[in-house]
Amino acid sequence: MSRGNKMKSRFFLYALLILCFEISACRNEKEENNYSNVSDLISERNKARYEMSKTPSEMSRSPKKATSSNTNTLKNKSDSKKEEFLSIILYEEGVEIVSSESQRTLAKGIAYINKKGQIVKIKLLKE
Repeated sequence: MSRGNKMKSRFFLYALLILCFEISACRNEKEENNYSNVSDLISERNKARYEMSKTPSEMSRSPKKATSSNTNTLKNKSDSKKEEFLSIILYEEGVEIVSSESQRTLAKGIAYINKKGQIVKIKLLKE
């Protein structure tokens, strides 16, 4: 065989191998895109939406479905949120909310102020 024929046969062989791999990859991809469980997911989503749309009185009568792991996760999130909030606050200051028209005190509270002097949060106090 001449050198040119060997090059053509190698090129043809490599092209054939690549083509076989491409065809097998396409077959696996079609088999993996199986949508058989989508209807189950949709029905569960619709049930959850229905539960969420109940009126508050019905929700209070229905049994709670929260697990201890869910409540622990919520507690951890709230604790981390409090820690983040406390890291922002530099100091607290007592404030009075006064009406601009009557100059009467409407409410008293505590203003939480950050390092820049901006009010982060105002907590109203009951009198």
